[in-house]
Amino acid sequence: MTFTPTTMSSSQSLVPRNKTATMRRRRRRPREARRVSSASSRAEKKEEESPSLAPPPSAREIEFVVEMRCGKCVEKVERSVLSVPGVLQVSSSLETNTVRVLATTPVKTVEEAIASSGYKNRLIGQGNVELFNERLAERLGMDLRTLRQSLAAVAEFKGEVYNHASCKGVGRFVQVDEETATFEADVLGLEKGRKYKLRVRMYGDTTRGVESCGEVYKNEDEDDVIGDLCTVQTMENGSIKASLQLPKTFFVWDIIGRALCIEEVVTDGDKEGLRVAAVLARSAGVGENMKMLCQCDGTVIWESSPDDFLKRK
Repeated sequence: MTFTPTTMSSSQSLVPRNKTATMRRRRRRPREARRVSSASSRAEKKEEESPSLAPPPSAREIEFVVEMRCGKCVEKVERSVLSVPGVLQVSSSLETNTVRVLATTPVKTVEEAIASSGYKNRLIGQGNVELFNERLAERLGMDLRTLRQSLAAVAEFKGEVYNHASCKGVGRFVQVDEETATFEADVLGLEKGRKYKLRVRMYGDTTRGVESCGEVYKNEDEDDVIGDLCTVQTMENGSIKASLQLPKTFFVWDIIGRALCIEEVVTDGDKEGLRVAAVLARSAGVGENMKMLCQCDGTVIWESSPDDFLKRK
């Protein structure tokens, strides 16, 4: 399969629309038009497999590249995504082969919904960069471009080759707005029935695993330890899932370059539990990444696999 890269003319936010405007029309719309669908009255499904005492995440924008060829493809993808609890709006562009979703739902759940409709997809952006302006950048002592490239972060666990034991999966952070950040994790390969702490530690030095990552991350201005994210218990298949809203003193731009750690909770003093660490790197924001194949320039990264997208001939 080959994706044809195109460039969007402008970054478009998802804006709530009234009930009349959200009804589907039988008349086909122009191919170039971006379609917006809403599901504002859906009851949200509670996550029972990995309970957390933290508040549920706020809605944030996530963007996928999806191989859609016609209007029927768009309708099929939108219908599948809108059926997912926690999804509030869907905006699709056939011209750019992109689907933007406003949701409290974990990324993995939306990915699976798109895949279930028969379309290969890949996450390419998180967070609405248009919400962050020059005034905030100046206050933080950085330029606007750097700020907007620092609104989402990802840590990838890739198994034994990367000293992550049997752990494979990702942890994602998104700065939803100036006061709200969210975190989600989806990791496989852990021991069934065990509990694990998910933590951000001060340094991204993973040469000796968690040991070289320093103490648990704290807000230096307030000396407040905020790196203890949550404790989760593995499910029957040895996986952990987490999705939560972070404290107001937690900012994604402050954790880039640090480490996300998975640390087993040990009750037996003679046993050494699993402890693995992965560096937190920048991830593209919504509308910031129109590449079909990653050609890293050192400013942003995104998640892909070698077989997903081919170079344009």
